[in-house]
Amino acid sequence: MKAPAADDATLIALSDLSAGLWRIQELLELLTYKLEVQHVLIETGRARWMGRSTREIDVVLQEMREAELMRAVDAGPVCDALGLSPDTPLSDIAAAAPIPWNSVLDEHRTALTKATRELATLSRSNSDMLEASYRAVKETLDRFNHSSEAPTYTARGAREAARTTHLFDQIT
Repeated sequence: MKAPAADDATLIALSDLSAGLWRIQELLELLTYKLEVQHVLIETGRARWMGRSTREIDVVLQEMREAELMRAVDAGPVCDALGLSPDTPLSDIAAAAPIPWNSVLDEHRTALTKATRELATLSRSNSDMLEASYRAVKETLDRFNHSSEAPTYTARGAREAARTTHLFDQIT
Protein backbone atom coordinates (compact mmCIF):
# COMPACT_ATOMS: atom_id res chain seq x y z
CA MET A 1 0.00 0.00 0.00
CA LYS A 2 1.40 3.38 -1.02
CA ALA A 3 1.67 6.00 1.72
CA PRO A 4 -0.19 9.25 1.01
CA ALA A 5 1.75 12.39 0.04
CA ALA A 6 2.82 14.46 3.02
CA ASP A 7 2.18 18.14 3.63
CA ASP A 8 4.94 20.60 4.56
CA ALA A 9 4.36 20.27 8.32
CA THR A 10 4.71 16.49 8.10
CA LEU A 11 7.90 16.79 6.03
CA ILE A 12 9.39 19.20 8.57
CA ALA A 13 8.41 16.86 11.43
CA LEU A 14 10.00 13.90 9.59
CA SER A 15 13.15 15.95 8.99
CA ASP A 16 13.34 16.90 12.68
CA LEU A 17 12.90 13.27 13.70
CA SER A 18 15.61 12.16 11.28
CA ALA A 19 18.00 14.82 12.60
CA GLY A 20 17.37 13.61 16.15
CA LEU A 21 18.04 10.02 15.10
CA TRP A 22 21.31 11.10 13.47
CA ARG A 23 22.31 12.75 16.76
CA ILE A 24 21.60 9.52 18.63
CA GLN A 25 23.67 7.55 16.11
CA GLU A 26 26.58 9.99 16.57
CA LEU A 27 26.36 9.60 20.35
CA LEU A 28 26.25 5.81 20.05
CA GLU A 29 29.39 5.95 17.91
CA LEU A 30 31.08 8.21 20.47
CA LEU A 31 30.02 5.87 23.28
CA THR A 32 31.46 2.92 21.35
CA TYR A 33 34.75 4.79 21.04
CA LYS A 34 34.80 5.63 24.76
CA LEU A 35 34.08 2.00 25.69
CA GLU A 36 36.81 0.77 23.34
CA VAL A 37 39.28 3.17 24.98
CA GLN A 38 38.19 1.85 28.36
CA HIS A 39 38.66 -1.71 27.05
CA VAL A 40 42.26 -0.93 26.08
CA LEU A 41 42.88 0.67 29.47
CA ILE A 42 41.58 -2.43 31.22
CA GLU A 43 43.59 -4.80 29.01
CA THR A 44 46.82 -2.88 29.53
CA GLY A 45 46.29 -2.31 33.24
CA ARG A 46 46.38 1.49 32.87
CA ALA A 47 44.26 2.15 35.95
CA ARG A 48 45.46 5.74 36.12
CA TRP A 49 42.98 6.77 33.40
CA MET A 50 40.02 4.61 34.42
CA GLY A 51 38.37 7.38 36.46
CA ARG A 52 38.57 9.80 33.58
CA SER A 53 37.32 7.16 31.16
CA THR A 54 34.34 6.40 33.38
CA ARG A 55 33.49 10.11 33.73
CA GLU A 56 33.64 10.57 29.94
CA ILE A 57 31.31 7.60 29.46
CA ASP A 58 28.91 9.09 32.01
CA VAL A 59 28.89 12.41 30.09
CA VAL A 60 28.04 10.63 26.84
CA LEU A 61 25.30 8.63 28.59
CA GLN A 62 23.77 11.86 29.91
CA GLU A 63 23.85 13.33 26.39
CA MET A 64 22.17 10.13 25.16
CA ARG A 65 19.36 10.53 27.70
CA GLU A 66 18.81 14.12 26.53
CA ALA A 67 18.91 13.11 22.85
CA GLU A 68 16.43 10.29 23.50
CA LEU A 69 14.08 12.73 25.20
CA MET A 70 14.35 15.07 22.21
CA ARG A 71 13.70 12.13 19.86
CA ALA A 72 10.52 11.34 21.76
CA VAL A 73 9.47 14.98 21.45
CA ASP A 74 10.29 14.96 17.70
CA ALA A 75 8.35 11.73 17.16
CA GLY A 76 5.13 13.23 18.54
CA PRO A 77 4.29 15.45 15.55
CA VAL A 78 5.26 12.68 13.12
CA CYS A 79 2.95 10.22 14.85
CA ASP A 80 0.15 12.80 14.90
CA ALA A 81 0.59 13.56 11.19
CA LEU A 82 0.62 9.85 10.29
CA GLY A 83 -2.33 9.00 12.53
CA LEU A 84 -0.26 6.84 14.89
CA SER A 85 -0.24 6.66 18.67
CA PRO A 86 2.60 8.58 20.40
CA ASP A 87 4.26 5.37 21.61
CA THR A 88 4.52 3.81 18.14
CA PRO A 89 7.88 2.07 17.55
CA LEU A 90 10.22 3.44 14.91
CA SER A 91 9.68 0.42 12.64
CA ASP A 92 5.93 1.19 12.48
CA ILE A 93 6.58 4.91 11.95
CA ALA A 94 8.91 4.03 9.07
CA ALA A 95 6.29 1.73 7.55
CA ALA A 96 3.66 4.49 7.68
CA ALA A 97 5.93 7.30 6.47
CA PRO A 98 5.77 8.57 2.89
CA ILE A 99 8.54 7.87 0.37
CA PRO A 100 11.53 8.53 0.78
CA TRP A 101 11.13 8.94 4.56
CA ASN A 102 10.08 5.33 5.01
CA SER A 103 13.51 4.18 3.80
CA VAL A 104 15.37 6.88 5.73
CA LEU A 105 13.68 5.98 9.01
CA ASP A 106 14.14 2.26 8.40
CA GLU A 107 17.87 2.85 7.79
CA HIS A 108 18.05 4.77 11.07
CA ARG A 109 16.33 1.89 12.87
CA THR A 110 18.75 -0.64 11.37
CA ALA A 111 21.81 1.46 12.27
CA LEU A 112 20.56 2.06 15.82
CA THR A 113 19.87 -1.64 16.33
CA LYS A 114 23.35 -2.58 15.10
CA ALA A 115 25.05 0.06 17.26
CA THR A 116 23.08 -1.01 20.32
CA ARG A 117 24.10 -4.66 19.88
CA GLU A 118 27.75 -3.68 19.47
CA LEU A 119 27.62 -1.52 22.60
CA ALA A 120 25.99 -4.27 24.64
CA THR A 121 28.74 -6.72 23.68
CA LEU A 122 31.53 -4.24 24.37
CA SER A 123 30.03 -3.13 27.68
CA ARG A 124 29.60 -6.75 28.81
CA SER A 125 33.21 -7.50 27.85
CA ASN A 126 34.51 -4.50 29.80
CA SER A 127 32.42 -5.43 32.80
CA ASP A 128 33.68 -9.03 32.75
CA MET A 129 37.29 -7.85 32.47
CA LEU A 130 36.88 -5.40 35.35
CA GLU A 131 35.30 -8.08 37.51
CA ALA A 132 38.12 -10.52 36.77
CA SER A 133 40.72 -7.83 37.55
CA TYR A 134 38.98 -7.00 40.81
CA ARG A 135 38.96 -10.66 41.87
CA ALA A 136 42.65 -11.07 40.99
CA VAL A 137 43.64 -7.98 42.97
CA LYS A 138 41.49 -9.04 45.94
CA GLU A 139 42.99 -12.54 45.97
CA THR A 140 46.51 -11.11 45.80
CA LEU A 141 45.85 -8.68 48.64
CA ASP A 142 44.26 -11.44 50.69
CA ARG A 143 47.41 -13.51 50.29
CA PHE A 144 49.59 -10.62 51.44
CA ASN A 145 47.35 -9.67 54.32
CA HIS A 146 46.20 -13.15 55.28
CA SER A 147 42.71 -11.76 55.37
CA SER A 148 40.05 -13.59 57.30
CA GLU A 149 37.94 -13.28 54.16
CA ALA A 150 40.11 -15.95 52.56
CA PRO A 151 40.32 -18.70 55.19
CA THR A 152 42.07 -21.97 54.60
CA TYR A 153 40.83 -25.37 55.64
CA THR A 154 42.41 -28.58 56.92
CA ALA A 155 42.20 -31.88 55.06
CA ARG A 156 39.15 -32.72 57.20
CA GLY A 157 37.33 -29.55 56.15
CA ALA A 158 37.76 -27.72 59.44
CA ARG A 159 38.77 -24.09 59.42
CA GLU A 160 42.51 -23.72 59.91
CA ALA A 161 43.81 -21.70 62.87
CA ALA A 162 45.30 -18.28 62.19
CA ARG A 163 48.46 -18.42 60.15
CA THR A 164 51.75 -17.46 61.65
CA THR A 165 53.81 -17.24 58.48
CA HIS A 166 53.96 -14.13 56.39
CA LEU A 167 55.16 -13.44 52.91
CA PHE A 168 57.30 -10.60 54.24
CA ASP A 169 59.26 -10.60 57.48
CA GLN A 170 57.82 -8.20 59.98
CA ILE A 171 59.99 -6.21 62.35
CA THR A 172 58.46 -5.66 65.75
